[in-house]
This record gives sequence, structure tokens and C-alpha cells, in this order.
Amino acid sequence: MPFVAFYNLRCTLKRILDFFASVKLAMFLFIMIALGSSIGTFVQQNDSGSKAVFWLSDKLGMTHEQVYNFLVKAGIADLYSSWWFITLLVLFGLNLTVCTFYRLSHVYRQLKTPVTVNRNIFDNSSNSVTFEADDDAEAKVRSFLKNYSTVEETDGKTLYLAAEKGRFSRSGVYITHLGIMVILIAALAGIIFGFKGNLGVIEGQSDDVVVFADGKTKPLPFAVRLDNFDVKYYKDSVKAELYRSDITIIDNKKETQAQILVNSPVSYKGYRLFQTNFGFYANKDLSFIMNTGKKGQVKQIAASFGKKFTVPGTEISAEVVDFAPSLGQDEKGRLVNFNTLMMNPAVLIEVFDENEVSLGTKWVFNAYPESGLFNDVSIQFEDVRGAQYSVLSVTYDPAEYIVYVGFFILGLGVVIAFYFRHERIWVRITETEGKTEVSACADRSKFKSSVPELLEKLKNSTL
Repeated sequence: MPFVAFYNLRCTLKRILDFFASVKLAMFLFIMIALGSSIGTFVQQNDSGSKAVFWLSDKLGMTHEQVYNFLVKAGIADLYSSWWFITLLVLFGLNLTVCTFYRLSHVYRQLKTPVTVNRNIFDNSSNSVTFEADDDAEAKVRSFLKNYSTVEETDGKTLYLAAEKGRFSRSGVYITHLGIMVILIAALAGIIFGFKGNLGVIEGQSDDVVVFADGKTKPLPFAVRLDNFDVKYYKDSVKAELYRSDITIIDNKKETQAQILVNSPVSYKGYRLFQTNFGFYANKDLSFIMNTGKKGQVKQIAASFGKKFTVPGTEISAEVVDFAPSLGQDEKGRLVNFNTLMMNPAVLIEVFDENEVSLGTKWVFNAYPESGLFNDVSIQFEDVRGAQYSVLSVTYDPAEYIVYVGFFILGLGVVIAFYFRHERIWVRITETEGKTEVSACADRSKFKSSVPELLEKLKNSTL
């Protein structure tokens, strides 16, 4: 009975291993992973306002919220971290591992065993050639085989040669498999131990808490301060041409300055910070950078709401009483603020004489320095701090460099598998009655149809 139980267990294990070694399973998993990745590309991840959500809402006759909730429950809104996608990767890794180990011992023996002389192969090989040659046939054959590893045996007046090259090429497929497995393991490690979230920072302030799509938060081991945010728009358009965050990374009182542009992220201790979004932050604690003073004696000062500042070199004072991020004229010529984008920022300045009597107010535009002229005094609006916020996408993948190693191994395996081949040649040179007879046969691990061409080259080089 114990023997029967052991036999049944062994049969069950073999069936399981045969299932995971199946080429059909490999193709099915590969197609499913490719299909899942395509869906993840079509549906923008962790974005309830993506075009795909609205398109599906329109086609299915469902509300946008219903569609997005369905995508969340189906594991499509965050596809690459979903249980079913991770399961596909794990099964594909198991399939690849079992397939590799099923044939690894056989390939190992091939790699370990060098070519040997085989005296009977000439009668049994379908790829062989026999011809008569000159007395120097041996020298010519050895010259042809100079790039091969050769062994030889002599039997009377008969010389047997066995040569090979590229034996290592049989490992190419398995090196490729190893590279894929390293990539899969690194990808799983990145999904499990890594993360991707957003960090919103107000200009002039710092923050160290990443917010995820589900509302959860995670503190960073460092803080990010937004020193300055700058955005430029295309002419007569609300579309941003360029936006840039000048940041300082604060790590245990050590400060590191960096600049983040779109498609130009910053890397720090395995974390990557991308510029993803920005916006206007309405508040009373704005800081206005003003260049002011008499002509030729302009100095830079910082101003804020409700606090008067003295124009250097004069007894005149001024105060910022209003701010507009996008000031312009409507169809009736009235000054209005069109939106919250920093397209044409301006400050409303009230000027006072030495007795603090108001001399009037005037809008001063950042883009037009001449708008800040008050007789022989200049009050130019240089910049504003604290009026904008920047949203940085923060990603952390502890296995990122392992992925690079995996791709290197994969590339090496592909090169070995496709650009090299195991080639073996057996030659018999016999001298009888003043004649030299040469017999040769060959074998290649790939492109076997080209073996006759190889033998023809050997023949031509010997004649």
C-alpha cells in the first residue's frame, strides 16, 4: 500500500510538472499577459477622468462613476498591481522554470561533452561527402579546421579528425530564459515592494507625504521643498509649452537642489520624481518679488498683502492690494481675470506719498515692466511665490536595476541563440595505393539545411 501511494503521488506530481511544462500553457499565458498589458495601455491607470472611462461610459450607457467603479473591482484601474495580472506573471515564471529544468540536464551534458572521433558515422550519416584529393589533403583539411577545436585518432594509414565550434551556443535559449525569469522576479518585487503616488507641494513650502489613488498615504524618508515653479504658455493658448519645478530635497538637514521638467525626472536614492501637474493656489500669504526704486537705482524687495513697503531712495511707499493670475480685457475693454492659470499675472499697486496720502492705484503686469512706472519711480512686478502648486509623481522600485541586469542577460542569450551555432565536422583521410581519399560528414544545431554547403566548402578547399 505505501508503494501504491508513493506511485500515485509520483504520477500526480508528474502530471502537474507536465502541465507547467506545456508549450500550450506558455502561449496562453503569453497572450493573456500581452492582452492585459494592452488593456492597461488603453485605460489610463488610476485616473477616473481618463478618456477611456468617458468613452466606455458613452458606449455602455453607464455613468462615469459606474464605469470607473467596475474597472476598480475588475483590477483594471490599477492593472499592473492587480491579483490576476500578478498571478499570470507567477504562472508564466513557473512555466518557464519547469520548461528550462526539464531539458537542462540534457543540454548540460551536451555543453560538458566535447566532440569525439566516431569511425562509424561516415556510413550512417545522411550528410556526408567522399572524394579523392592530392597528397597534401591532410594539411588543407587542418587549415580548413583551424578555427575549430579538434581531436584525432590514427589507424594505420587512416587519420580520423573530429572538430567542433560554438558548443556554448546551445546555452543561448536557457540564458534567454534566465533573463526573462530575472525580469519577472524584479517586476514582481517592484509591484510588491515598490509604489507610485503623488506629492503635491505649494510654492515656498515643503512636504514629505505621498498620496495614492485609493487615498492612502505614505511618508517619504526625505522632504521636498518647492522653491520656485515656472510655467510658459503657447501664444494665444491656455496650453502649457513648458513647466518646471525648482526643488530642494531635504534629507537629514542635507539639502540637494534639483530641477524637474516634463520628461526630465529627478532620481534620488532609488526614488524618481516626475513633473505631472500644477495649479493655482489662492491664499493670502503670497510673496511678491518687486524691483523698485528711482530710475537707475532699482533694488529687489519682497512684498505681501496688507504690508506697505518704501520705494528705495524716496519717501514714497506702496502696497499690494490685489493679485490676478490671468488679467486681460473683455469685449468692453474692462480688466477681468479670465482664469486661474498664470498666463498674464499682475498686481494692483496702491501708491502713497510721504504723508501716507494715497496717490491712486495701478495694475502692474509681470510681462510689461513699463506698466510699473510712476513718474520717475519704477515698481516692477518680477515674480510671485506661493501662488502655485506642483504635483510630482513619485515612484519607487527597489528592483529597478535588477530589471536592467535581466535585460542584459536576455540580450546576451538572444545574441548567443541567434548568431552562434554548434557545428561539428568529422573527417576521415585514407591513403591507399598512392591515392588519398577524404570522407567528411557534419552536423549543425541550427540551419541544418546548410550542412551540404559546409561540406562543399570543405571539399573545395581540399581539392
